[in-house]
Amino acid sequence: MDILAAADAIAGAQGRAWPLIEGLAESGKMPPSLIFAGPEGSGKELLAVKLAARLNCEAAGSGAACGGASRCPACAKARSLEHPDIHIIYAVPHGEMEKALPEVLESRREDFFVSGEFGGRARSIGIDLVRHVGDVLSKLPFEGRRTVVALFEAHLATAEAQNALLKLLEEPPASAAIILVTEFPDRLLPTVLSRCYEVRFDPLPAAAIAGFLEEFYSVDSSEARRLAALAQGNLRRGIKLLEERFLRLWKDAGEAARLVVEGKAKELLAEAEGLAGSRDARERARNYSREEVAELLEEMVALFGLLIRNRDARLADAEREVLEETFGAKGLSAALARNLPADMRKISSSIESIRRNADMELTLSQLFLDLAGAWR
Repeated sequence: MDILAAADAIAGAQGRAWPLIEGLAESGKMPPSLIFAGPEGSGKELLAVKLAARLNCEAAGSGAACGGASRCPACAKARSLEHPDIHIIYAVPHGEMEKALPEVLESRREDFFVSGEFGGRARSIGIDLVRHVGDVLSKLPFEGRRTVVALFEAHLATAEAQNALLKLLEEPPASAAIILVTEFPDRLLPTVLSRCYEVRFDPLPAAAIAGFLEEFYSVDSSEARRLAALAQGNLRRGIKLLEERFLRLWKDAGEAARLVVEGKAKELLAEAEGLAGSRDARERARNYSREEVAELLEEMVALFGLLIRNRDARLADAEREVLEETFGAKGLSAALARNLPADMRKISSSIESIRRNADMELTLSQLFLDLAGAWR
């Protein structure tokens, strides 16, 4: 994947963020430390790479355009994540930095949106990664103008790592630029936040996601529009829906959400058994991992968010068609009377419990019965 071409396709859809970033770069007043904050799949990572390339572009400042097939040598290296002065930091399992970081980077060169290399193992940005960042920034750029470090999923930095990062943020070298990319800026230490210039990203328009799927994944235009409606502003979700496994998971999330809205307690208990792979329900078992069950519940949260937008008459036609297909006319009518924000909070709480290793069948059963009103 040509990462800069992908970033170009997204930049125009971020009507506030990218013009602000580009303006700072053009003015020569780019802060040395930035936070790119916004929802998952809003293009933050792509535009972090685009900014890193912009800061090292050989044509920048000359009035020349550097795009398409005529990109300068620096941008040509950046578009495949091979520029020696652009360093992307990913969260990895504890103690595996030296082996895992190059492996992740190599896989992202093939597909920038791939994930799950480490299965369900916990990942973090630890003190070892921050020390690596310090070593990188202590050296002058190898061939470009700026040494740029982008920490993806910066909210996964440990407290110890964030405190170590503070020293770099307080006195960064003149040739350095640091970009913290995160969906959860509130998980960063206040001292880290105070030392960075924050750029906010919005969910992507459905048209931008559909166009991206057509251009970079060769998806038929009508199917791209349908997937973009399901994606709900999240480019990563739109791409994941191309996977058979994730599409099956999404459909199961829709079935569970429909049963909740219709108050089908008995069917929901069977659903909980099947999703958890209960010994007494092997014929219904989905063979989902714990993380996949958590993902399924996250998709339920997304669907309930779509129901809120439907109630507020803020849906595009394609999005409403998704809801009608999932819930039917009866389900959509029943959803109008629900406390949907409360439903979403309950589901989110169960996601946290499952990720903390709680019993899946018990957690799902309690959640589904609560949502269906069977205990009220």
